[in-house]
Amino acid sequence: MDYKDAVAYIHSLERFGSKPGLERIGALVERLGNPQDKLKFIHIAGTNGKGSTAAFISSVLTCAGYSTGLYTSPFLIRFNERIKINGEEIPDSDLAEYAYRVKTIIDKMVEEGYEHPTEFETITALSFLYYYEKKCDVVVLETGMGGRFDATNIIKCPLVSVITKISLDHTQILGTTLDSIAFEKAGIIKPGGIVVTYPQEKPTGETIKAVCDERNARLISADANDIKMIGIKPGNMIFNHRDYGIIKTGIVGIHQLHNAAVALKVIEVLKSSGFDLDRKDIRTGFLKASWPGRFELIGRKPDFYIDGAHNPDGVRAFIQTYRKIYPKQKAIIIFGASKDKDYDTMLRELSTIAEGFIAVAADTPRALPVKTLSIEMRKYCKNVEFSDTIEEAVTMSYMKAAKAHVIAALGSLFYIGQVREIVGKIASRSF
Repeated sequence: MDYKDAVAYIHSLERFGSKPGLERIGALVERLGNPQDKLKFIHIAGTNGKGSTAAFISSVLTCAGYSTGLYTSPFLIRFNERIKINGEEIPDSDLAEYAYRVKTIIDKMVEEGYEHPTEFETITALSFLYYYEKKCDVVVLETGMGGRFDATNIIKCPLVSVITKISLDHTQILGTTLDSIAFEKAGIIKPGGIVVTYPQEKPTGETIKAVCDERNARLISADANDIKMIGIKPGNMIFNHRDYGIIKTGIVGIHQLHNAAVALKVIEVLKSSGFDLDRKDIRTGFLKASWPGRFELIGRKPDFYIDGAHNPDGVRAFIQTYRKIYPKQKAIIIFGASKDKDYDTMLRELSTIAEGFIAVAADTPRALPVKTLSIEMRKYCKNVEFSDTIEEAVTMSYMKAAKAHVIAALGSLFYIGQVREIVGKIASRSF
């Protein structure tokens, strides 16, 4: 099996769908020797902010000299982005090797009558084996969709469980209310464990606290007052932390202050448990932290952003930061969404900063057709066009955007990675 074979095999498992439960992943990792039981984890669940919070934490740990695994999803451009050690993607040769080994085990399981693991379960098991055999000191582990029945929840008690901001998303699977979604996310809380949480709204905060009380887990809520914004501009942000002073980061967003507060609270917990993390490690880690596809500036003249906001809460966070940086400018918005998303609310919100919309569709059966999407856009904006290809949409956006305008591609993570590549080719400017 070579790299292309490995990626093709992994993606072929999409046919098994997304199924909650820990039976399949449990059977698989047992046959792999339960590598997850020999690793230390920081386990992160939530609706929004998981990735950037994970990026902050893993970058600080790496800068402090710890061999740090980072497991996230989805990817923007290459599959390898999902499995990293010290910021480096899993090499193609290693992915091929580990995919082959895991496939061999799965084939035997199926022969014995076991249900075939899903795509996410297979990737999760593969990553556990990889991190263990590469001798990671710690792994920052992001859940997939939920928490309680997420494949990553096969791990035993982590060093700390983290719950980022919770909002309405994946309601068909996780529930239609904030407290029901919070209950699913809180499923990563282990008996006697330590939990760090984002400053949640009352219903979700109460649900998380109830689960902590039931499991005798220590709950620590990050305090947004610990951090004060100093400055924000295209491509970077500066804030002051009560204990660590001035911190700079390239992960930009008003909402990222809360995610940074969560990450710094996790770092405090790790320090209290014996990790050697000093101020220099923290400042350097935040400066080097990267989380592509979240209010990411990828071009100048005009400024061009991509953002994976795919639910109303994520869109509102984008708009809040946009207005801070561009109080008097409107944007050309490229937007694509999945059929199961609340695209009507997202479009209504985005129309407040939109000079015009361009509808696109990712190359996936879940994508909302561009003609349908463009009709929805016209409810909120007269200047609407659609494109049959992502490249055409990007070219169109440049034609529509004068130097005074901004371009932003938002929505489905299935397509913004393509936008990133295309803009890099078209713009070819340094900034």
